[in-house]
Amino acid sequence: MKIIITFLLILTTLFSLEKGFTSYSNKDYKTAFKELHELLNNAQAYYLLGNMYYSGQGTVVNKTKAISMWKKAADLNLVRAQYKLGNVYYLGKGTLKDDKKAFVWYNKAAENGVSKAQYLTAFMCENGQGTKKDSKKAVSLYKKSAASGNIDAIFALGVIYEKGKGVKVDMKKAFEYYQEAADKDDAGAQAFLAVMYEEAKGTKQDLKKALFWYTKAAESGYALAQHRLGLMYYDGYGVKKDVDKAIYWNKKAAEQGDIFAQSSLGAIYCKINGGEHKHDEQTHKHQH
Repeated sequence: MKIIITFLLILTTLFSLEKGFTSYSNKDYKTAFKELHELLNNAQAYYLLGNMYYSGQGTVVNKTKAISMWKKAADLNLVRAQYKLGNVYYLGKGTLKDDKKAFVWYNKAAENGVSKAQYLTAFMCENGQGTKKDSKKAVSLYKKSAASGNIDAIFALGVIYEKGKGVKVDMKKAFEYYQEAADKDDAGAQAFLAVMYEEAKGTKQDLKKALFWYTKAAESGYALAQHRLGLMYYDGYGVKKDVDKAIYWNKKAAEQGDIFAQSSLGAIYCKINGGEHKHDEQTHKHQH
């Protein structure tokens, strides 16, 4: 008899859950809100109710209640809820910013294999944010996240091996990680890879490749690459000297607050006003 009753309860729960999901998917939030509230101890129902309380779907906005619902779902090991709570506390959305609580929930989601959570937990371990600094754990989690294709984690590993953060300095590995992230269109990695090619770090010097990757990153708006590209054009280093392009790229970086580009731009203007580049200016005018 107990088995029959348990089976009937399971069927009723599944039916109610299906109805709640259907109503939610159809954006019939009032009905979904009522149906999902009838379910007890169901992680998916708690998670969706949290979303509804947070956004005011089918009910009034109540972010405190939303967080309470997400916590119930997270305590039932719903990974999406764990990661969402990490974001809530990390960004201070709907509650006070709390790095310690953010770390707890990101770490739980990371343990459950969420790549983004692995990256963020690693970042917090690396920087001692919400937890004690733990370089070994940071490297381990970055690698797990990178193995899932997380570009931020791949780039972070490049920096770690270049700077020797929790590992021995290994320029070859740094170069390989930068290359991998650069190939996935990460502007930061493209800029750092260009530096490696320019300065022969972890690879042979190749100014053509340095120019190529600086240009890619600069066109994506990465200030460091814009500045370094400007310097290459100014010095005629690996490319034909072009003062106009030097000014253009240094100005782009300077406008983003890059103090090195601002300094370079000031120096270029001083030399122009001093007459050093009058011939270049005249040549440029004749071309237009």
